[in-house]
Amino acid sequence: MNRLDREKEDALVQVWSACERDDHTLEKLCTGRPDLVSVVSQLEADGWLRRRNGSIEFTEPGEQKARELVRRHRLAEVLLEQVLEVSREQAAYTACLWEHMLSEEVAGTICTFLGHPRHCPHGNPIPPGLCCQRMAHTVTPLVQPLASLRVGATARVTFISSKVHRRLDRLAALGIVPGTEIVLHQRFPSYILRAGETEVAVEESVARDIFVREANGKGE
Repeated sequence: MNRLDREKEDALVQVWSACERDDHTLEKLCTGRPDLVSVVSQLEADGWLRRRNGSIEFTEPGEQKARELVRRHRLAEVLLEQVLEVSREQAAYTACLWEHMLSEEVAGTICTFLGHPRHCPHGNPIPPGLCCQRMAHTVTPLVQPLASLRVGATARVTFISSKVHRRLDRLAALGIVPGTEIVLHQRFPSYILRAGETEVAVEESVARDIFVREANGKGE
């Protein structure tokens, strides 16, 4: 099977996103993008896509390739936007470039650094990789959920992955934002942490949305 050029890789990503929305008929896929018609036809001819009952579907190699591209793109968005604080527009543009350039090894390293995030900043699921399957069994990730932090540890908030805006607003009002240094005092029945001079209590579901990087020689 021939190596894909960037235009065809972009089309595979479009098909993946369309499948997530359950809008993967050729007509819906190519609405506003007439240029995709010929590219999709080429991908069919090359064995990456197929048509069934009016819908565009992946072949096995096509699905694997699209999964890799989407995974790299969404991991790049998390790194750029939520950790490096690049603007959303610039993060999206750069992620489009990185999806074609990153090796699976580098993508796995980024994923481990980020603590194996499940969603990109837009709330779309990030396809898991092999590193996610091995998560926490052999190596503690550099960035991990607050819920995994040991009592007494000092850490810095790296990013918050919650899609619940009220939760984000509440944490921000309490001073829990990326860059904040916290100390975990208690894990049960709720998580008690200190941020500056303020003690904050959060539920476990919230603690799982707050990703931190531990100090004391563990990545700082």
